[in-house]
Amino acid sequence: MTDATASPVGDVVDHSSGLPRVLDRKCGTCIFRPGNLMHLDPGRREEMVRAALGRGSWIVCHATLPAAGIPIGEQAICRGFWDVHARDSLGCRLAVAFGGPVFGPPPAEPAAPARPHA
Repeated sequence: MTDATASPVGDVVDHSSGLPRVLDRKCGTCIFRPGNLMHLDPGRREEMVRAALGRGSWIVCHATLPAAGIPIGEQAICRGFWDVHARDSLGCRLAVAFGGPVFGPPPAEPAAPARPHA
């Protein structure tokens, strides 16, 4: 990150439309899938939801974060958060009111390593 004012979670705005991006489906390890696939501490997801709603915002999908190697400006709102909390979030309601969001696929999951022939 080179801009001191840039967010560490990047930017969910689709710059061609000016609307936020939301994944068109949950990523493979979405924190809203059953089973705690991201191994969050108990209550952590609920803390994240409370913080996001308190800001009138959203949770950015962890698979789209700059720390996951996704360039800043290509982040997206977590589809699990959108499905459960979009009506509770002022930012999500505004996105809908302005004609959005823009839906797109989760980042490509890494290819499985080739298996040696037996």
